[in-house]
Amino acid sequence: MKKIPRRPNVIYFLIIGALISGIFYLLKNGNAIDDLLSSRESEYKGPLPGFEAKKTPTATESLKPTPASTLRDNPSPVTKNDVLLDVPFTPQAPFGNWDDPRQQAGCEEATALMAMRWVSGQSLTFQEAEKEIIAISDFELKNYGHFHDSSVQDMVVRIFKGYFQYDNIEIKYDITADDIRSELTKNNLVIVPANGQKLNNPYYNPPGPLEHALVIRGYDSKTKEFITNDSGTKRGELFRYSEQVVMDAIYDYPTGYHEPILEIRKAMIIVKKPVY
Repeated sequence: MKKIPRRPNVIYFLIIGALISGIFYLLKNGNAIDDLLSSRESEYKGPLPGFEAKKTPTATESLKPTPASTLRDNPSPVTKNDVLLDVPFTPQAPFGNWDDPRQQAGCEEATALMAMRWVSGQSLTFQEAEKEIIAISDFELKNYGHFHDSSVQDMVVRIFKGYFQYDNIEIKYDITADDIRSELTKNNLVIVPANGQKLNNPYYNPPGPLEHALVIRGYDSKTKEFITNDSGTKRGELFRYSEQVVMDAIYDYPTGYHEPILEIRKAMIIVKKPVY
């Protein structure tokens, strides 16, 4: 019997043909894949994998203070032999509402508030701070007739003892830089009244306030700087002033509204944690 030759499989030829056609097409249109990928990439608007998208700050975050240490070139760290107390910070106008006279004149209130949150070991948000600064000012207006400048004596009597009902406070006059450092080494907080214009803070609205109050929370012996919480600017957290600048600026101004200063007397308020 004569054998009939087997016909090649039609499917096999179709597959081979398709492969050859595909190779020929790619060689002729070498940019086809690149064009396809490019079109897909242009549709994708998110960050590339492995990279973090830049975050747009919220209104509250944009108002958060920038520690002064980040604003200085090569700031000196505080050594183990120096002091830096953990004191929460707020500007006296936490959300920049300087048109409110209570916040415009709120440095003593903000300073006392920071000190009392340190005493109690509590944190402080800007929302809480604004509400409290206004409440302290309203308390002063109701009980003493105004909320403007307060001498160290009236700051203690009216705000610390009157509003906060806290009396582990001491006032010292005719002080030196050594007196401030001595209290800090005892882990006591120091508040000083000052001529703000002599502080030359670049973030004040020029020329700066004649009556101002500062929290002194630390000292850097290497740079001879006091480390402060300065409520006069949103950048006042950990703001550093040279020892000489602080001592030149300190003076106890009288209670009232820009009352004339007849005597230059250096003073400080010492805030101590409660003794149990």
